[in-house]
Amino acid sequence: MKTIKKEMIKLFILSGIAFFVVLFILYKSVTHFIIQQEFQKARLLADSLVYTRQYLAKVAPYTEIKGDKFHPFAITPAYAVTQIASMIRKNDKIYVKQTSDKYRDKNNKPNKHELEAIEYLKTHPNVKEFYQVHEADQASKAPHLFYVYPLKITKSCLKCHGTKNEVPPKLYKKIVKLYGNRAFGYKLGELRGVISIRIPFSEVKTNVEQLFLKLSILFLLLYLGGIYFFIRLNRDILDDMEKISNYLDTNLSKNIYKPFKVEMNFRGFEFIKEELNDVVKALKNYKKDSYQNLYYNPITKLPNRRRLLEIMERRKVPIILLDIDSFKEINYYYGEKLANRLIIEVSNRLKGNKLFHIKIDEFAVLMPKDITKEEIYQFTENLIQKLEEPYKIDDYSIIIRFRAGISFTKKSFVDALSALDATRILNKDIVYCSEAKTIREKYKEHLIWMKKLKEALEEDRIVPFFQPIVDKNKNICKYEALVRMIEDDKVISPFFFLDVAKKSRFYFDITKVMVAKAIQKIKENNVTISVNLTTLDMESQEIKDFIIEKLKNCKDASKIHFEIVESEDIRDSDEAIEFIQTLKSYGSKILIDDFGSGYANFDYLLSLGADAIKIDGTLIKNILKDTNSQIVVKTITSFAKDVNMQVIAEFVEDDEVFEYLKTQGVDCYQGYFYSPPKQDL
Repeated sequence: MKTIKKEMIKLFILSGIAFFVVLFILYKSVTHFIIQQEFQKARLLADSLVYTRQYLAKVAPYTEIKGDKFHPFAITPAYAVTQIASMIRKNDKIYVKQTSDKYRDKNNKPNKHELEAIEYLKTHPNVKEFYQVHEADQASKAPHLFYVYPLKITKSCLKCHGTKNEVPPKLYKKIVKLYGNRAFGYKLGELRGVISIRIPFSEVKTNVEQLFLKLSILFLLLYLGGIYFFIRLNRDILDDMEKISNYLDTNLSKNIYKPFKVEMNFRGFEFIKEELNDVVKALKNYKKDSYQNLYYNPITKLPNRRRLLEIMERRKVPIILLDIDSFKEINYYYGEKLANRLIIEVSNRLKGNKLFHIKIDEFAVLMPKDITKEEIYQFTENLIQKLEEPYKIDDYSIIIRFRAGISFTKKSFVDALSALDATRILNKDIVYCSEAKTIREKYKEHLIWMKKLKEALEEDRIVPFFQPIVDKNKNICKYEALVRMIEDDKVISPFFFLDVAKKSRFYFDITKVMVAKAIQKIKENNVTISVNLTTLDMESQEIKDFIIEKLKNCKDASKIHFEIVESEDIRDSDEAIEFIQTLKSYGSKILIDDFGSGYANFDYLLSLGADAIKIDGTLIKNILKDTNSQIVVKTITSFAKDVNMQVIAEFVEDDEVFEYLKTQGVDCYQGYFYSPPKQDL
């Protein structure tokens, strides 16, 4: 018995040593687990930035830019991701950087760790990521986790960064101006740079210490509990062994030992087993929750956009994107809770398909690879019909409309998204990505003219051309300022760029140029000039303030006239009407342009207090042959005379028309019969 007790003491000592070894292993395991979780965050962040680059590389040529202040490459992958990285550094306190050993921006120079990572990735081209744990050094003043994701050259990169001969000349000139010659000569598959992410180790260390402390306390309790139960067990065992020894001495021949099995107590081991199972279960649940949050929508529990993109990288199959029309209105009217219930009902109707929940009001369905174009269209029609049946939620019967974009040939999420966007423009419920091609071409042309407009404004190549307006004796009364763009000594008509300008801030810049240059010409030549204004101009506080400031500094504001386009009915715009009265208070004249082309009537003229009417050119061109045109012109002229308004005829092309209009009482004439628009007076 004494030998057994000595062995028990040795066992306690060894168990104590084992306990501390377990704690050490536990600390290392917890540290490894937390660090891997942080590297997973960095990995997901890098993936997001890479997907952003891939998305921008596809859609940048078709993106409409709004705003008068933006970087020339604001929608290109490299610049945009660099800006996103700087926002993450500023807002989330995570060091994110897009850099290269062939850096173009000295402020984006890589540190020694990043250079080492780039060199390693170059010598190991098949490695998809690089990460290390770094202590404090000159590159970083504190310990940190260091993660690097390689950025390799793809075909889309070569559009702007290929050889000098491959890059469009104007784009080449702009890139050289901003970055020098280091932005060219890239090769397909070449490692051009990396996404570098540095996570402070202080936060990681805190997480490690907190988790380790909790587990240590748990293991300590288990250990102490084990010792307690072991002592009890040991005492029971020794007692049992003594009973066995006595029993064997006295009753060996009877061989009766079963009762002792019942009396021996081993219950302590079950407690330890249960506690260990609880720890393992908690770790598994944590991992499961993390995965659920990353790859599944919290409302419908369906796979999300991230999961869809991962699957589509491995499997190229047709995809349908379904979008709920005007879901924001439902959210505002019924409230978020009911709207979420509606989304769940929609997802229930879509069950049975390979389904993904992309955004709150957007779902994706993956189709079989061998489906035909006709079959996928019919399937989508039936699906929309099913989804648009009324939804009964509480006391409400809600009807919603759906639109669908199909990527059938290219089988990509971005092309399906493009098709879905095209449904609004084409006013169709279902659109293939191939149908969106023409829209992408329009986007491309739009972007080209946007670029030309920006450069023309920056280089002062938006100019007024002046067309004289003459009286019955062909004496010049005044001029109309007509906008033109000068490009390579060619005069570009507003037909090509004015509609594009109206969809951007450039339109207001053009108005400012025209007003400013017209007033300058008035000061220099003491002439009267009219400038065109639209309702868009007159509802812009920026333009109104600009014009009023110019009128205040003009010695004779009566020489600047403003022509209001008749096809834009401004009677419902209180701002525009009020501004017209302000212009008249400074002495400026108001002309109604293209009168007779639209829906305005004579009451319209009186309500605006116009000083003159310009008869629309379509009436003047046909006036010698068209009796109806003659009647309309005669009526307009007669009315204008009665209310003391001047009458001006546009598009007077020859002397025959000029002579006829004189007989009708027209006061002034404008057209090529006298002079085309010219840059100088």
